[in-house]
Amino acid sequence: MQIYLARNQVQAGPYTLTELNNMLATGQVDLSDLMWHAGMEQWQQVGEMTQGKNHYNPNGSISSVPPKRVSVAELYGKKESHSTTSPSGNKPFNINKPVSLKKQTASMAAPTQLASISSRVFAVLLDALLFLACYLPFLSGLNYDFAKITATNGDMEKMTQLAQSVPEHLSSMTSIMFLALFAIQLILLLRRGQTIGKLVNGIRIVDEQSKKLASVTQVILMRSVITSALYILPMVGPMILLADFVVMTINKERRSIHDRIAKTRVVKADPKQLEK
Repeated sequence: MQIYLARNQVQAGPYTLTELNNMLATGQVDLSDLMWHAGMEQWQQVGEMTQGKNHYNPNGSISSVPPKRVSVAELYGKKESHSTTSPSGNKPFNINKPVSLKKQTASMAAPTQLASISSRVFAVLLDALLFLACYLPFLSGLNYDFAKITATNGDMEKMTQLAQSVPEHLSSMTSIMFLALFAIQLILLLRRGQTIGKLVNGIRIVDEQSKKLASVTQVILMRSVITSALYILPMVGPMILLADFVVMTINKERRSIHDRIAKTRVVKADPKQLEK
């Protein structure tokens, strides 16, 4: 089977079925792209042919191009003018030249390249370091005596007494730094789909289908709030975090558990992803 693809009025191919599925799995082909192969009457969006999945299975139902119809006049040696249209009235496909496509109602998504696992890990580590840096003034008030902190054993009364022993101006500084970091991260996530760590590493969170900026629900509620709540659960939290990382490393789409829950991908940042 030879499959042709088109995006932004530019045709590419032919590709085999295996090549198409590999490109779908790695995000090189978007569900909003167009495709055509023998047996199809017209170009259709990839998502319509795959039923919204990143895998195309024609189920062996591809029909061959119908044979040329021979008229009675031709049988008796009379030449008949040949129509340039197919029996259905549509112009036949010229698969050897670039096609001119009508403007699609769905916007053509920008090419996307998946973020590497290392860039995602470095982004998380950088964000974690910035978070810990906010507590430096508070820790300086304790003379960086971590033994006092561990001695509380999570006891709220002891932790309160310990916090009250820190000078007020240092506690206030920690609070201001934390709120400032939270505000910056929130604005970046909402406007760019990035945290500071992701911005530095040149990666971004996008919607799984449109490859555009993910919604507030996806980025804040599904990826941040729910995921963080799961990670801090006693006993099972670290196991969920580990499972999240393992899932991200073993699948071709590099999607972790929270990516699948939020229906998002982490890709290399491109200005076109911010276009509405």
